[in-house]
Amino acid sequence: MENEERKLHPLRFLPDSVERPWGTVEYKLADLGFIDSMAREGWLGGNTVSDLMQTYLERMVGETSFEYYGTQFPVMVKTLDVKGRTSLHVNPDDLSAEQRYDAFGKTALWYVTKAGPDARLYLGFKRDVTAEEFYRKCMDGTVEDLLNCIRPEVGSAYLVLPGMVHAASDVQLLEIAESSELWFRLHDWGSAEREMHLEEAFDLIDFKAWQASEPVPGKIARTPQFTVTRLSLTDPLRYQGGEGNSFLLYVCTEGEAVIRIPSGGKADEYPVKAGEVLLVPAELDDLYLVPLRKGTVLLEVMMEPRTEPDGYIQEGNNG
Repeated sequence: MENEERKLHPLRFLPDSVERPWGTVEYKLADLGFIDSMAREGWLGGNTVSDLMQTYLERMVGETSFEYYGTQFPVMVKTLDVKGRTSLHVNPDDLSAEQRYDAFGKTALWYVTKAGPDARLYLGFKRDVTAEEFYRKCMDGTVEDLLNCIRPEVGSAYLVLPGMVHAASDVQLLEIAESSELWFRLHDWGSAEREMHLEEAFDLIDFKAWQASEPVPGKIARTPQFTVTRLSLTDPLRYQGGEGNSFLLYVCTEGEAVIRIPSGGKADEYPVKAGEVLLVPAELDDLYLVPLRKGTVLLEVMMEPRTEPDGYIQEGNNG
């Protein structure tokens, strides 16, 4: 790759869509091997995320991410257009995934962008259950009786933690997650067409009742893997990075904004519209977020310096 010492610039990527029995997944930004998003424009256009990571290392993602993830871009962004109902899944934690599969685990955030009349999110259990009870109800088709069922509203957000059984129906979700698609199918609502992983994943399941945390305005989630902040832009906002700098992802959920990067007495501008994702490399540590429409909302994704290997704090709207 040429011009390795040139200043990097914000990047938008070409989406990749995958059809599922229940709807469509569109990968907005992913470094997964089988999905490797390609930059759309600028002098970095035509390069994939993995190309960029191999060449620019911590210049792309910052010191914390590079220390923990190396040349793997640490998060992915995708949308799930769920027209039917997904199967019931569970994700492994980082330690189990590394020890068993030489892979990353998966912590995810679901942000609701559209909710149909039959919209449901199944997150964990409505009460503490036993392993035997869960297994029996998966086998006899009554497992829904145990699940914590939420009727989501647009703009609500939920952490899907490792060990939490989860599924969704009649809803459109924005998923911000650790760069991993390692998950296990536990139940498929009577369908026998797809492989089940119930026995393989049984010891990964958290059988405790789901508990919502108290919401704090603005902040949606803070985990070791990523922090997500909801920005309702009414006026220009300046961001200045510091020690332990991080990449920034801006996901526009409503309206339109422009990211201005000061450069030699002028400013380079990079627009981001509803449904788009813009990656700001870590070395760009001084920028302005400028709304172009009333009601513009951005989700800002970054990685904070990690002091603890585990632990999760959700500070957003749990619905």
